[in-house]
Amino acid sequence: MFKKLRGMINTKYSTISAYVIITTVIIFLLAFVTMNMKDIFTNILDFMKYLLDILFPVIIGVIIAYVLDPLVGLFERNFKKIKFLKFKKTKKYRTIAVFTSIILVVVVVSGLITMFIFSITRQIASISLDEGIAVIADYINSFALTLAGLGDKLATLNIESSSISNMFVGLTTSITKSMQQFTTNFLAVTSGFSRTVASVFIAIIISIYLLLDKDTFISYGNKLVSALWKEKTVTKYKDLWHEFDKIFAGYVRGQLLDALFMCIVISVALSIIGIKFSVLIGVIAGLANLIPYFGPIVAYAGTLLFGLLNGQVNQVIIAIIVLVIIQQVDGSIIGPKFIGNSVDLKPVLILIAVIIGASVAGVLGMVLAVPVTGFLKVILVRFVDRRLEKKKLEELQGERNE
Repeated sequence: MFKKLRGMINTKYSTISAYVIITTVIIFLLAFVTMNMKDIFTNILDFMKYLLDILFPVIIGVIIAYVLDPLVGLFERNFKKIKFLKFKKTKKYRTIAVFTSIILVVVVVSGLITMFIFSITRQIASISLDEGIAVIADYINSFALTLAGLGDKLATLNIESSSISNMFVGLTTSITKSMQQFTTNFLAVTSGFSRTVASVFIAIIISIYLLLDKDTFISYGNKLVSALWKEKTVTKYKDLWHEFDKIFAGYVRGQLLDALFMCIVISVALSIIGIKFSVLIGVIAGLANLIPYFGPIVAYAGTLLFGLLNGQVNQVIIAIIVLVIIQQVDGSIIGPKFIGNSVDLKPVLILIAVIIGASVAGVLGMVLAVPVTGFLKVILVRFVDRRLEKKKLEELQGERNE
């Protein structure tokens, strides 16, 4: 029976029918995607954000482990040289090195935060009570004069008291709504801060486990890659990983050291000059230095703002000159020393990368935009080189055939 049916079916027309059906389905799918492009991209972005929120502690944990790995390796090598630290299991050296690194980083960060808070509170406390009362009194007198002038103007315009009452009722309603919105936003920020603290704590735990079992994870990763791909492909991906490690290790770790350097130098320099809230300016400018071109802008803007508000015109001029010198030294000597030639990008590409990174992942995207772009550039250059080499070989083969 099946043989008869198979004989009745024309193979040629069956193939044509199959192509028509497949083409029709593809056209309908393309039309559907085109008509719902906005909704599809919105859903994809929402899903990616949801996924990033879930994986945030893991991503931060991997970054912490990646950044701290050289420090852990340094401690591990030095602990092995200490005579009274002799263990049969070499993993114990790694364990001690991991916890030593974590404790050292926590102590340093806690110390910097404590110094920062102490400096800010001291600057705030330096404002005398009499000055504060005088400022508040000026605001109250100004507000009272404004109300008196408003009353006189309303009287000259013959506006009835009922209209004024309605106006104040509307104003009160607006203020109430604003306060409710402020309360809602405050609770949201508090909740978000609590989630961030919990995520960072989980990330630290994850980073500890990653650092402790680094060799195990690398071994499993190599086995998985070898099982999935051919040796030639594995070698190619290992080369890419080495490029990735070179770019990210050089850039991210170098940027962190450079940011710490700028935090300290700007804070000390502005403190010596006498600019108020110098530590606040230095810390924010140093952190902003993680994003290309943002550090100098924040340093100049912060110095101008706090200096001029406190009437420190002469100090501001000196501070701007000193900041220019610091930025030049950092750009020509310190920055290249820390970062090296890990990322070789033109300024225009860096700006474009930062803008795209900000739109995709906010501040984290701005910080990681440059190394990611540098890595993509390496992939593109390798692809172009391979294509050119292949093209030359094809041309040579064609000439030989002729």
